[in-house]
Amino acid sequence: MMRNIILVLMIMMSCKSFPQSNCSQYTILPLRTYTDIPEDQCYYRKDTQNELNDYVGTWKASWNNKSTFIYIKKITNKYDNVFKFNKDFLIIKFKTIDSNGAILFDNTLLLDEQAKIEGLNFRKADDRYGFIYQDPDLCLTSGEVRINFINPAKTQLQWNYFQDKYEIDSDCFFYNYPEDQLPRPLPGSAIFIKQ
Repeated sequence: MMRNIILVLMIMMSCKSFPQSNCSQYTILPLRTYTDIPEDQCYYRKDTQNELNDYVGTWKASWNNKSTFIYIKKITNKYDNVFKFNKDFLIIKFKTIDSNGAILFDNTLLLDEQAKIEGLNFRKADDRYGFIYQDPDLCLTSGEVRINFINPAKTQLQWNYFQDKYEIDSDCFFYNYPEDQLPRPLPGSAIFIKQ
């Protein structure tokens, strides 16, 4: 009897851990769905209009004697552990070099699941695509990125990065650095050109 109870509990816990892995089919919602989506009910917010495809590729911007290359990739039908439904979204990996070509920051070899910039959705307020940036290698540097096209050919991206205030503890390698020496892996505002 006790063995059966334990077995049932284990099955229930495993279903909770991967709640949508057992879905035989999904209720498809368009990418720009802004209403609440029920949790763990086999919903999939899908890029039905293929809007994300135009962002995919390699982009370059120059700023403050640096160049940043961003590599945007579309991820499809992935479970969101926060909102608890499947979705399509973009991720960004990046490499920043100085004017001599020395690599300052490079996370391009990370697995997709480890990407430091992960897409959220199109913002209803301004129609820009929003991302969250979290970098454990830079003492948990974080912020928000917003992008949008600025030309009809969709070869130029307006980029805005809003870095969160540094919360630097004594274990951080740039603890006690002056403000002008803190790491700046990404431009605050830039125009990225498709490569």
